[in-house]
Formats: sequence, structure tokens, C-alpha cells
Amino acid sequence: TVYGVTFIGAREQIYNRLYEAYGIPGTNELQENDLYRASMYLAKLTLASVGNIFVGARKTMEWLTSVAKIVASTGQPVRWTTPLGLPVVQPYYKETMMSVETAVQNISLLKCDENGPINKLKQRTAFPPNFVHSLDSTHLLMTAIEFDRCGKMFAGVHDS
Repeated sequence: TVYGVTFIGAREQIYNRLYEAYGIPGTNELQENDLYRASMYLAKLTLASVGNIFVGARKTMEWLTSVAKIVASTGQPVRWTTPLGLPVVQPYYKETMMSVETAVQNISLLKCDENGPINKLKQRTAFPPNFVHSLDSTHLLMTAIEFDRCGKMFAGVHDS
């Protein structure tokens, strides 16, 4: 949940783990329904317990979401600068469907206009995980720089 998992995302992750352990969806409709219902129940319990245990983290994520909502309400994308000075702008704009006719077929493409209106929902929901992720990667890079400064070897994978 640090990266902002939604109920649907949590349910899907839990469903997938239940499927791996207990079933083969599509072979038994009752079994598939049971796995789905169990994953819904477990997702509710999981999200509720995480919110109760990590109160400070939950409040921080709620605050970041509220900040992004305010920024997005101005029609501007959310932007920030990492501690290393890297400017970040969330690239979430409203998409429009565009149809391209070729000699063989029609192809539908999603077109994103960076001069067009922003996707306010995506700006709001993506900001907390993107911001936290930028701090994580900054910390990893600063750690690697410090190891190098001390003449030590360092190897790591961000988000591994």
C-alpha cells in the first residue's frame, strides 16, 4: 500500500496467489467464484489491517493525495524536484481515441496531447506512489555515491 494499491489491485494480487496455491480458474466455475469471493474478503481485511497498523504512512499517503488533488484542480500536472535536483512532471493527460485507416485494416490508437487537459484522476492517484518511488531511488543513488566516495563497492537494484 505504500505505492498506493487500490482495493481492486489488492484483490487481484490475492486472487493470483490463491489461484497459484489452490486452483485453476476456468475449469470449475464454483471454484473460480470461491477464489474470487475469498480474494475480496482477504483484500478488505488486508487493507484494513495495514491502515490500522501503519497509521502515519496512511496519513502521509492521504496528504499526498490531497495535495495532488489541489494541484490537478488547477489544470496543471503534478510536479516536484527530487533531493538530487531532478525535476519530475507526471505525464498523465486525457487520452483520445484516434482511428487510422490503412490499406489492410483500421487501427485504433490512444492519443495523448501534452498540450491538452490533464487526467485529474491519474494525477491524483499516481502522485503518492510516484513521489515515494522518486525518494526511494534518490536514496539508493545517494547510497551508491557515498559507497564510491569511501572507495567501497556497491551493487543494488532499485525496487527489487
